[in-house]
Amino acid sequence: MLTDNPYQQIADLINDECFPELDTRLRRGEHIDARHHRLFNVIQDGFPLLVEHYLRFGSDLIQAPEAYYYLRPGTSGKSLIRAKKLDELTMVTGQVLAMFHLDPEQLEGSGWISTEAVYERLRLLLENDYLCQLLERKKIETQADRDKAMETLRRSIRLLARLGMIRLEGNQASRLQTQAPLMRFIDPVRSTASTTEGTRTALEQLVRDGYISLDEDDESLMPDGVESVAKTRQDTVVVEQAVEEKQLEEEQEA
Repeated sequence: MLTDNPYQQIADLINDECFPELDTRLRRGEHIDARHHRLFNVIQDGFPLLVEHYLRFGSDLIQAPEAYYYLRPGTSGKSLIRAKKLDELTMVTGQVLAMFHLDPEQLEGSGWISTEAVYERLRLLLENDYLCQLLERKKIETQADRDKAMETLRRSIRLLARLGMIRLEGNQASRLQTQAPLMRFIDPVRSTASTTEGTRTALEQLVRDGYISLDEDDESLMPDGVESVAKTRQDTVVVEQAVEEKQLEEEQEA
């Protein structure tokens, strides 16, 4: 039977000139969506074959409802693709940015959000002690304290940009645009909230409670306070060591 799909077997995919870039991006934990044009078309056409391909490495290729794709470790726990966990600050920042993404006014405007606005939302939602802990400060009282806290926040924002969850204006992480892959952070409330407003409210409560898992199947209980936040299970994002090393190099150059 004739078909327009150029990929009839995995060899067709692997021999595609775009496959090395697609494979590298997925292994680095990036999220592939329509912004990636050619890579997006490749992954759409070859999705069934790619699912089987990455299962051989112990990883699941996920197609999200918002039309983006990403890799995560399989349920066997024996993934051959090196992975790392997002730290708490990056997880919480991602949840807050998902709230921005769900805000109709935000989407109707220019879409650009200042890092200052992200910081103010964190300050509004979190207890001061926990915010200081996340931003690696004993206290945030002086302008110098705030400047150092903001740089820590920008480090997490740059990581989210590398994962394809946001778009940065320039390299300073001073302004950003939210992208569809941020919706990965709504998974814990996806099945319980029927409206956008309900989802945003439920997500806000997760941030207040310190619940930071990305895994919709996670059965962890909401922690009662700041001290138990660190015990909450974090989702593992597939990402090669190269990304972590690149981040360290940029921080050393800054």
